[in-house]
Amino acid sequence: MIDPIVQDVRDARAAIAAEFNYDLGKYLAWIREQTEARKTAMTQPRAKKETGKSGRARKSAVTRKGRAAPARVSA
Repeated sequence: MIDPIVQDVRDARAAIAAEFNYDLGKYLAWIREQTEARKTAMTQPRAKKETGKSGRARKSAVTRKGRAAPARVSA
């Protein structure tokens, strides 16, 4: 009996190996590059919030209206 989950994992592993021409060094170098890129993206400061004429940060329409109305439930 072939487990479909195990087969999916094996197929994915084979596809990744073929993508890097079965070179483990190339694959590991790619993983390191991706890890560094994600670390860099996570440590970059976020963009400042847009401010209106008053100098205060603009609020979204949902925040300006306050709480949203409760959902109507049909009986």
